[in-house]
Amino acid sequence: MPHLYAIVERGQNRGIHVTPHKYANGKYHVAKKKGDRPVEVDLDEIESYIKRGFGVRMSNKLKRHPPGLFRPISIRGVTP
Repeated sequence: MPHLYAIVERGQNRGIHVTPHKYANGKYHVAKKKGDRPVEVDLDEIESYIKRGFGVRMSNKLKRHPPGLFRPISIRGVTP
């Protein structure tokens, strides 16, 4: 699986690279839009959800960027 990442485009953390956020239960969250109930998925399932239009909760723990929902168009590293 390719390395999925996005670059923060707005706010004080502009330019920071973020990756899918792993929650305490070992799952990752995807959702169609902000405010929707998240779908818990494994890392190897994320790309298929991105291709279906789901956004991914992404963060950068080292830079203290909290998890946020990134749209599919903003996510890089997805195979065509």
